Amino acid sequence: MAKSVKILAMHPDMHTLFPNTPKSWDFVEARGSVEQTIAEAGDTVEVLLSASIEKLDKHMLDSFPNLKMIASISAGFSNIDLEECKKRGIAVTNAPGMNSGDVADVAVTMLNSLLLNFPQSQHYIMSDQWTSKSGPIRRSLRNMPVGIVGLGSIGKEVVKRLEPFGVDIRWWGPRPKPDVALPYVASVSELAQQCRGLIVCCRPDETTRHLIDQQILDQLGSDGVIVNVARGFVVDQVALIDYLKSGGIAGAGLDVFDPEPTNAATWDGVPNVILTPHQGGSTIETLMAQAQVAQNNIENFFAGQPLLTAVNLA
Repeated sequence: MAKSVKILAMHPDMHTLFPNTPKSWDFVEARGSVEQTIAEAGDTVEVLLSASIEKLDKHMLDSFPNLKMIASISAGFSNIDLEECKKRGIAVTNAPGMNSGDVADVAVTMLNSLLLNFPQSQHYIMSDQWTSKSGPIRRSLRNMPVGIVGLGSIGKEVVKRLEPFGVDIRWWGPRPKPDVALPYVASVSELAQQCRGLIVCCRPDETTRHLIDQQILDQLGSDGVIVNVARGFVVDQVALIDYLKSGGIAGAGLDVFDPEPTNAATWDGVPNVILTPHQGGSTIETLMAQAQVAQNNIENFFAGQPLLTAVNLA
């Protein structure tokens, strides 16, 4: 890659993930907000560094008439209009499978905390209800039925982390997998009915929008808890909040929201929730590794070499 290439990082400090920046890279200098920078310099940008959060639809792509490539420092790409990119000849790459373990760490920690009633226990102390030696009694994790919605790379890492706790694991996905020994359940509804806890880590696309709706929450029931580390729109968030407030389900752990970013007012007065700001896979180690994949893809693209992790073949 001999000539200088104009690159825009869609998030502040993203450029710090590239300690060995190629000499040919010319980062677009931030001019206030990202929106202001795009308005003033979008027509110069050839490569976007994305983190799979910002919406890159037709309207946004119009701001980059000279865009040649989008390199996502993430496994996800549901934020990108791939058809529009293909029409415009814009290559798209991602960094798949590298943060699955980190996301699974968050998902299983949330699930176990909810099943062990940690939010309720903290409220019990903070509301000065601990006035005698006998407090609320919880149930054991051993043999507790737990369901996984989607057994891709994250789902498989979830299994590894759940197995030592002795829970009874079963799963649902769009199709059975002959190489998976865990019990397969034919529908999400049946899975929710059978389990006290659900971890949602399925592929987020239009086929899974509001996959977890009022019916599924009904099946999960007042003892059930749910964790979502897929995307916010996979769960009907309005219905979820209603069920949490009414006691229709026992708790929820969310690393993703609909829309994002979420705000404090949305969750004011909602009991038994654990919330994290869509950073399940954002560890320093993984981000550096994902950035290296993005860098290699960019270098290959401008050198006319095959892309390592092409999402489309524009």
